[in-house]
Amino acid sequence: MSPVHLFAVIAICATLLNGCSDKASGGADRTGVICDPPEFTVTTEAENVIPSPGEITELDGPVLQIHEGVYMVRGFSNTFLVTSDEGSIVIDTSISFTGGAHEQALRPYVVEPLRYIILTHNHPDHTGGVEAWRGDDTTVEVLAQKEAVQFAHYQRRLDGIFRNRNSAQFSRLLNLPPLDFNPPDAPVVNDGGTILSTIQFERYFEFQLGNLTVQVVHTPGETPDHVSVWIPELRMAFPGDNFYISFPNLYTLRGTRHRPALDYVSSLDTVLSWRPEVVAPSHGDPVYGEVAIQERVGGYRNAISYIHDETVRGINAGKDVFTLMREVTLPPELQTVDTNELYGRIDWSVRGIYGGYVGWFDGNVSNMTATPPTAIHPEIVEMAGGVDAVAGRAAELAEAGDYEHALHLADMALNVDPNHVVALATRADSAAVLRDESINLNAQGWYHAAVREVESKLEE
Repeated sequence: MSPVHLFAVIAICATLLNGCSDKASGGADRTGVICDPPEFTVTTEAENVIPSPGEITELDGPVLQIHEGVYMVRGFSNTFLVTSDEGSIVIDTSISFTGGAHEQALRPYVVEPLRYIILTHNHPDHTGGVEAWRGDDTTVEVLAQKEAVQFAHYQRRLDGIFRNRNSAQFSRLLNLPPLDFNPPDAPVVNDGGTILSTIQFERYFEFQLGNLTVQVVHTPGETPDHVSVWIPELRMAFPGDNFYISFPNLYTLRGTRHRPALDYVSSLDTVLSWRPEVVAPSHGDPVYGEVAIQERVGGYRNAISYIHDETVRGINAGKDVFTLMREVTLPPELQTVDTNELYGRIDWSVRGIYGGYVGWFDGNVSNMTATPPTAIHPEIVEMAGGVDAVAGRAAELAEAGDYEHALHLADMALNVDPNHVVALATRADSAAVLRDESINLNAQGWYHAAVREVESKLEE
């Protein structure tokens, strides 16, 4: 079979399997998944380049102008409005309880018609305002990468654990109350996700917005459906959550599928190859200037690559995950304002990389069976003199400032007596100090949830 015939067969099969449209790029034909062209080229040059302003301009209320005709409202996730002489698009819509306010603030700046809502990925802090923007206007297309469909099903499938863990992780940042797991007999819903997008594409989607070219490229990282947006006339890139004001969450404590570090590296290489003059992430403020972007986004990319490679080197040397969590750190030259641990943490990322590559088994035969390490806690507590002695020692460790060991000992005591007052108080006190000492927002949330749980128990 000739290469031409082979390519034709592959294209036909892909169309049948994926439900693709024949169209190679943008179009409001509502046929679902858009087939990519056989070859696509991201345009890095434009005939009429609009100069970057080089800084943010404050407008009315929360609205910021970040480029000619481009507006932003900050939030738990930013919302962007891009206008042209023939219409507008929205990039990301923030979380549900701020999405409506973002829409109201930005609506006066819309150049009608609103053509597209582009979702950089299917996390709820980016999709929460879709309905506020779209309303009953079915002419507004919602654009997402095709993996967003399965990702929505995945999030719905595990809604019980995500509901509980999100309420813990964001208990302090968003003041969320504790939320329960599903009942043990709740049905499993495998394909119940809410599909917000009206058009899905595979690798590449392009459309003209008046005087602007809008190119959307699959750049997996934070999620498998993640995209980045490039507008060559503005020399402006929107990288979503693949670049933000902290080392990334290569693993998030609320639970997630493996987030391959090398996906981030490759996707950031793609964005850097466009040589943008402005990068506008979905968390944090824009970065201006090609040199600054190459340094900052490039340094961010290099930090991820370094942590990945050092972790893999340790895995291949037979080191256990806890050793690597302690040993793998960034060298001074990669410790920058963008690689702080405000949101993601390096030790969690190391553990995420480790588990993503080799899974749950650590090579210790004691951990091959369903008998957990906690099963031996009653024996250890008895040998140590009883639950009062163990709880007392946990309190001494906390008093001495050794809060992490104090938590472990308090847990051991509580596994024997879940209502032991000294162990509960030590757990709450230790978690409270660790919460207040941590700069990491997610760690703060989990420690806060632990304190809240103990306080509730002590009040019973």
